Amino acid sequence: MEKLLERFGKFKLRERLLLIIAIIVLFYLGIDKVAITPFFKSIHEINDRLETQRKLLKKYHLFAINKKKYEARLSELEQYYANLEGKFLTEETEELASAKLQEMVNNLAKKNGLVVARSTALKKEVLYKKPYLVALSINIEINDMDGTQKLQNFLYDIEYNSDKLLFIDNLKIKTLGMDVIKGATVSSTLTAIASIGKKQ
Repeated sequence: MEKLLERFGKFKLRERLLLIIAIIVLFYLGIDKVAITPFFKSIHEINDRLETQRKLLKKYHLFAINKKKYEARLSELEQYYANLEGKFLTEETEELASAKLQEMVNNLAKKNGLVVARSTALKKEVLYKKPYLVALSINIEINDMDGTQKLQNFLYDIEYNSDKLLFIDNLKIKTLGMDVIKGATVSSTLTAIASIGKKQ
């Protein structure tokens, strides 16, 4: 320490002042980095956290005030879903649901005096994982149709009278000449929603 003071004494006044200022600046920077900046940063983080909690509290307070309204709405939605769920195909596997869809379409066609010449299962689309809901689609083809009324009744039964929810897409009618109906071929994609899992 004595040697440092002796060396310090050899510096000119101006150099001593610059050295003292440099030591003070370094000391301040060290204190700032170690104590001041972290202190203000933690205050800022605490303020942010408090603001977030205040907003959440306000939101929860609004929910608490409107609890009966939300419970009524939830009850309505549960009732709507229960009614809708009755319109879904319910099977243990996707393959069984797809076979059930094909059987339903064949029965509706038979009921209306039509014969499904070909039906092919298409790729299924997962709509929801819990409960496990899939959209199943099949392509159907009806050949040698002999009247529009049968087709109209068949399409009506699919869209409106079916006990299950079915959707028609890509309906194509091809005729074999000038006669609009004799020998016509109809092809379409039919889709149903299936709830997959153990039957209750």
